[in-house]
Amino acid sequence: MLLSLRSGIDTEIGWALDRLCRLCDNEQFLLKAIPGLTDALFQWPEWYAKEGCKEHSEMNLIFSPSPPQERRRRHALESLFILRNAALNDPNALELASHPRTRPLTLMILYNLEYDMDENAEFLLYACELLQAVASTILLPSNLPAQFSPLPPLENIVSQSSNRSLIIAALTSFALIFSNPSNAIHLVPNSPAFRASVKCLPLFVDKALIEPCLNYLYIHLSYPAMAKALLLQSDMPSILRLLVSLLLSEQVEETVTLEVGGTVHTTPALTVNMRDHELTKDELDSLLEQSEPQRCYDW
Repeated sequence: MLLSLRSGIDTEIGWALDRLCRLCDNEQFLLKAIPGLTDALFQWPEWYAKEGCKEHSEMNLIFSPSPPQERRRRHALESLFILRNAALNDPNALELASHPRTRPLTLMILYNLEYDMDENAEFLLYACELLQAVASTILLPSNLPAQFSPLPPLENIVSQSSNRSLIIAALTSFALIFSNPSNAIHLVPNSPAFRASVKCLPLFVDKALIEPCLNYLYIHLSYPAMAKALLLQSDMPSILRLLVSLLLSEQVEETVTLEVGGTVHTTPALTVNMRDHELTKDELDSLLEQSEPQRCYDW
């Protein structure tokens, strides 16, 4: 498979990538088991992030791309898909986190690909998910130039994209990056990620979207400076109402039956007239012979 990837023959490259797409969905698939495979998989995504994305112009929205152009794009997408799937396994994630080409590749994709084009959505989604796998090792110093930070393109995706999957992936990447206390210096009170998370809170039924929003809000407000800034914001009461409404919507409702009032007495439909009993002469004589109080009881 490695030799096929490096052969330069489209059919051989397609066969190798197709086989790797099937193999990477397995915990036993290790990149280091095939020396040189990781570098070979970086080749096509890097080409697309640098040059291939420029080939998709407005003409591609009307006419189909040429077969060679579409094959190269497919090679890049499948290679990135394999890297993303492999990163779900901890040994592969550690190797990719220490690889010198992982972070530059994700930055090139996030910066060079337009997030509002449907053709780039899958590339951006895989890049965000690959970034999530190595986010625990990312340190962003205070003097880091903007072009070397993944935060600006992620903020653009969260605040301006209409793709739900991309918003979820970008918010998850934010939460993982800022879970490292060393990166908290890049938090700002009214960041695009914070505004987007608050804006999505009313969508109670969309659990897949609400979860990354709440995770980011939790990370954001875990830092005292950000929590204090929220208390000073004019829209703090409305944000609290949203959180309380979400909390109430998650409560399990119990049906309770409560009887109001005491025992209800109803008049019987049929009534029986009772007549006073008149003592006979024998009964009266027997009572007269008795002494009190027994005579009163018997009477």
